[in-house]
Amino acid sequence: MTHSYINPSEKRDLSHLEASAGGEYLDEHGWPTTPPISDKECIYRCLENCEQLAGLDKKQVQRLMEDFKTNITKLERNEEYPAL
Repeated sequence: MTHSYINPSEKRDLSHLEASAGGEYLDEHGWPTTPPISDKECIYRCLENCEQLAGLDKKQVQRLMEDFKTNITKLERNEEYPAL
């Protein structure tokens, strides 16, 4: 199905009108992102997520977590609707 409406205006770049939440960390489109974390913290978070995973030795994972223990960056979510 087609329509007969033709937009009379020319296409214009209105990206400069986009509102930004500001902040230090923005992606290539100007949207706010979370601050980067270190490789060590990334590994620790992965280990923390799989600590109770079936098929892994829990004591081994806890030992690795102790090896990679680091200061955890506080994750602040700027979402309109919080997770349920």
